[in-house]
Amino acid sequence: MNVILRGRIKNIVKTMVDEGYANSQSEAVRLAIVDFGEHYISEEELVNSKLDRIDAEIKIGKRKLIGAEEALGKYTKYLK
Repeated sequence: MNVILRGRIKNIVKTMVDEGYANSQSEAVRLAIVDFGEHYISEEELVNSKLDRIDAEIKIGKRKLIGAEEALGKYTKYLK
């Protein structure tokens, strides 16, 4: 992915690199995204979003559900 940075955003990224917060512009952008995620997106939202995607994939046949016996294979004997 290529991103063109201009204006204030470009200056912020440059400052992050110049001040040593990041080693490159790419790293500065990654750090900013992580910071945004930590402040504005809860872990619960991320988990629920992932589970919704998995459910959708199951419905369209992109993922297959298997039972405990199939998943455990030869270790099925340890099921209670």
